[in-house]
Amino acid sequence: MAAAGLFAAPFLYLAVRNAATPSAFLSSLSSAAALAPLGRSLLLAGTVAVAAAGLGTVGAWLTARTDVRGRGLLRVLLPLPLVIPSFIGAFALIAAFAPGGLVARVLGIDAMPRVRGFWAAFGVLTLLTFPYVHLPVAARLQQLAPSLEEAARLSGRGPGEVFRTVVLPQARAAILAGTLLVFLYVISDFGAVELLRYDTLTRVIFASVNRLDAVTALALSLQLGVLAVAVVSLERVLTGGPRRVEA
Repeated sequence: MAAAGLFAAPFLYLAVRNAATPSAFLSSLSSAAALAPLGRSLLLAGTVAVAAAGLGTVGAWLTARTDVRGRGLLRVLLPLPLVIPSFIGAFALIAAFAPGGLVARVLGIDAMPRVRGFWAAFGVLTLLTFPYVHLPVAARLQQLAPSLEEAARLSGRGPGEVFRTVVLPQARAAILAGTLLVFLYVISDFGAVELLRYDTLTRVIFASVNRLDAVTALALSLQLGVLAVAVVSLERVLTGGPRRVEA
C-alpha cells in the first residue's frame, strides 16, 4: 500500500492542480495542440507494440522451439537491446545516416535523407523494446512441454500452422503482457522522440515547460497519466491479473 501511494502521489497532484483551474484545463485538453500529440503518441505506441509483439514472439519461438543454427547465441543477443537507452539508439541512427556516416560510406554517396519523424522513431523503439515481449514469451514456452507441438507435426501440420494453432494460444497471456508493457514504455519515452523530432505527449510537455506554459503542461501530464492507468487496467483485464499458485 505504501508503494502504491508513493507512485500515485504525482498523479493525484496533477489531478488537484488541474481541478483548481477547470476551465483552463478543459480548454487545454480540447485544443488541437493537445489532441494532436495524443494521437501521435497512440499511433506510435500502438504500431511499435504490434511490431514488437511479432518480433519478440517469433524470436522466442526460434530460440525455445526450433533447432536453428546459432540458437544459443541468439538467446544472449536478443535481450541486449534492453540495456540501450532510447536516446542512444536514436543518436546511433542519426549518426549512421549523417553525411559521412556509416550508411553513406557503405553506399558511397554523400547526400543522405534526414532521419526524423514517425518512421525513424518507430524503427528505433521497435528494435529496443521487442525484448519486453521476447523474454516473457520465451520463459512461457520453456515452461511448456513440447508434446503438443510434436503431436501436431505428426498429424501433418507444417511449422507455420503449428505456430499459429498451438504455440500462440499457449503464449497468449505472455504476449499480451509484454505488448502492453511495450505500449507503456513508448508513451512514456522522451529520449528517442526528442532527438528524432516526433511530437508525442512527452515532447510537447517538455516544450510547454520550457515556454513556462504551466496550464498546458499540467493538462497534458494528467492526460498521459490517465492513459497509463488505462493501459495497466486493460492488461489486468486481458490477462486476468495475478494468479494464485497452489502448493
